[in-house]
Parts: sequence; C-alpha cells; structure tokens
Amino acid sequence: MKKILILVTVSTLALGACQKPAAPVATVAAFTEEEAAKLFDGTVEVWQSMDAAKVKGIYAPDVVGFDVTAPDLVVDRVAWDKNQDAFVASKLDSIKVRSKKIQMLDADNFIVNSVSDGTSTAVPANKFTFRCTDVYHRAAGGTFSIVNEHCSGVPKA
Repeated sequence: MKKILILVTVSTLALGACQKPAAPVATVAAFTEEEAAKLFDGTVEVWQSMDAAKVKGIYAPDVVGFDVTAPDLVVDRVAWDKNQDAFVASKLDSIKVRSKKIQMLDADNFIVNSVSDGTSTAVPANKFTFRCTDVYHRAAGGTFSIVNEHCSGVPKA
C-alpha cells in the first residue's frame, strides 16, 4: 500500500511539473473620468460637425436607443443611420453642454448624462434643448463607441 501511495504522489508531482503555467491575464488600462470627459467632448464636436459619416461613426454597429429625431425605440442600424441623417439635416452646428454627469462603470464602460442647447446658424428656427444618456463601451480593439443612447427634448415645466 505504501508503494502505491508513493507512486501516486510521485506521479501527481510529475504531472504538475509538466503543466505549463497559465498565461498571464491581459489587464486593461484604467480609464479615468477625465478621459471619459474628453471622449464625450469629442462626441459633441462630431455632432456639431454635421458630417453624417462622422456622426454615424461614433455609434457601435449594434447601437440601440431613442433618438431625438424619432419617437420609437431604434434597434436596427439602418433605421439608426436614417435618424442620424435627419439629425445632420437639422444643421445644429452649435451644441453647448449645460450640464453633464459621468458615471464610470469599469475600465470598458461608462455613461454620460447631459443637457445641451443646440442651435443652427443655417436654420435659426432649429434651436432646442435636449437631454441625452449615452452609454460608451470599449470594444476588443480598444476603441470606445456609443452602444446605447436616449436623447429627448426637455419637457415643459
């Protein structure tokens, strides 16, 4: 019995010595609230650019949301892009963020809630205040995009 116990112990130790150590887990660099604020500022710049391709480019391929230009929940990218075309057509070339709150969820996800005033130099009648909740996610390649957005006009008090 002692020989069997010794044989099992030696075999177990030998097997353990032959196993490769687990590969180190890649760590994602921390993403700070200041960096999130800069990313959101960049989003506002893209919205003001009135460049449809740039505006569409800040959203994830599977974005879901409520757009300020349409009443229904949008879960289809083609419909989302049409709403972005309508937003660009409004020619809001000036968006002033009145207030914002950033919530850091983890290294790959954060939320920005904001209230902004949009105006158009080309179409002065296009002037309104809107509020947005944007959820950002960092994809495997390291790029952040908006995966969920809810924008709406501010209700009258």
